[in-house]
Amino acid sequence: MLKVYKRTIHIRQTEAGHRLESLMNTGNVMTGSIKMSNWLTITAMIAGAIVGTLVISVFFIAILIPLSLLGLGAWLRLRQLKNSQIDQSIEAEYTVITDTTKKNQ
Repeated sequence: MLKVYKRTIHIRQTEAGHRLESLMNTGNVMTGSIKMSNWLTITAMIAGAIVGTLVISVFFIAILIPLSLLGLGAWLRLRQLKNSQIDQSIEAEYTVITDTTKKNQ
């Protein structure tokens, strides 16, 4: 059996607290510490995005450069094998000699 309980908690705000909150939301009252906090938050977010991008880029570079070198080496070896198979043809002149003694017997 499934029982669902719902609880709601109501907290009353005082009139002064409500006015202070509305003033802070409109931007009329901003103290120096709030401005500094906002500035540091924005700066930290931008710096984090840049550093994260650089770390991911370095990670992919560290993986992709060795893999590309291995792929290039394998491609060159495959190309050399294909070229060496073409160049291995042998030209020869030959003469057919028949044995006439076996036919007469």
